[in-house]
Amino acid sequence: MSTLTTFRLWLEPDAQFPIFKRLAWERVEVSIRDVLIGGVHPWTTNQDGTDVHPSLIDAFLQRLNDEGAKVAELESFGYCHDVSAQQGYYYEKKTRFERTLEHIQRNVYFADDISYLQLLDIAKQRLSESWCHHVARTLSERAYPGFQELRRFLKAKDKTIKLSGYNDIEQYDLGQMLTLDDFESRDTLLIAEAIPSPNFRRASCLPCVTDRQGRLRLAPDIANVTLTMVPQAPDYVHLVWHVERDGETCRFRPEIGKSDAKRREAREFAQCWRTDEGRLCFSTGLDRLSEMVERGVVVPSFPALNYTYDRRGPTATAEVDDSRIQAFHIGGFYDRRSRSGALKEILREYGVSRTGNKEVLLRKLAKLAAKQYAEHRSEMDSFFSSHLFVRINAIPPKSERLPLLEDARLLRNLLLSMYALKHLRGGAILEPSHENNTYSEEQLAWALVQGKVSFQGAFLRME
Repeated sequence: MSTLTTFRLWLEPDAQFPIFKRLAWERVEVSIRDVLIGGVHPWTTNQDGTDVHPSLIDAFLQRLNDEGAKVAELESFGYCHDVSAQQGYYYEKKTRFERTLEHIQRNVYFADDISYLQLLDIAKQRLSESWCHHVARTLSERAYPGFQELRRFLKAKDKTIKLSGYNDIEQYDLGQMLTLDDFESRDTLLIAEAIPSPNFRRASCLPCVTDRQGRLRLAPDIANVTLTMVPQAPDYVHLVWHVERDGETCRFRPEIGKSDAKRREAREFAQCWRTDEGRLCFSTGLDRLSEMVERGVVVPSFPALNYTYDRRGPTATAEVDDSRIQAFHIGGFYDRRSRSGALKEILREYGVSRTGNKEVLLRKLAKLAAKQYAEHRSEMDSFFSSHLFVRINAIPPKSERLPLLEDARLLRNLLLSMYALKHLRGGAILEPSHENNTYSEEQLAWALVQGKVSFQGAFLRME
């Protein structure tokens, strides 16, 4: 059985104005596959009833308030104002998102391609059908807010009436005295009186926040999930796995810290579910991950899910004895903090022109680094393909330099920093087959020498 739920959203005819539609929803179960591959939102709340993913409401309203979601002609008349998040009261035990859905249901009409004149005709028809003394008086008082102004208007319709105050109006039947034509030029008033909270969105905008089945969806897919093991025996060990999905392949990394018990449990779990030879970090298929969830072996959560900015998945951590495993660091390189003379020395070494101010020199350094990176790429690929390295946050006191690029003395640390940033998977494992193409080589070199990005930590050699 699935442990995940989401909202299914749809539109249904309004009770008073069937030509318009209102938002409706329900909670439904959803598979982990549909969440990860299809991007269906995994609905979760904290113990106090608040939203686990506060970015959900911001992204949802951003799409609902987008210009493409509004009825173009009605927007120019002020009938497509933005919807905001609703706070509500704590005792209601509802999340902000649920309160906002209720607000939209009460205050937003959905219709496609309705014109202003059509809206006005609908309002007039509604007022004609409900015409009575109360409706006529309400329109009169709103059209003529001052008593003397109102008195002159009514006297113009019937000179025999006597009015000394508002209470005197009840002695007459305004429904008989007045007609809707008396307010013919009061378009805004007629619409406001006939249609409560006239705020409109296109009915066709709903697929912007749902999948084909109407389930809440704000991202094309979800790449990261955290799995917490469910107690299966009295000697249960609390173990958390951080999982990164790439297509149908899921890469598992355990959060084991210093615990030997967690390490043993992780090895047993990996042996049971892996499709490769990984002992602690392993890969398996999405179908097997789905089986874990369906069988209740693990419970999924999505701490890295954020719809308003990109956020990398959690990094798994493990502490190792540095007396048994070699550690390596990259070290510093020449950058914007270096003296112009030092930059010129590097450029001279490689036969590059040394003219220009410091920014020009740094630009030349970045271009040179990109060229040297391409020339040394095969050497770095060969080395890191033959040895498995795992990144750690701290630099151990006994760490050594990585034993390569000895012939690129002045640029080796810059080139290695570029390689590490391009080939770190999940911020943890250096894999030549994985490549981050966010930056070109020259762009990455420029970002490094400018201090806009950096490589932090050291590498452990896992052999």
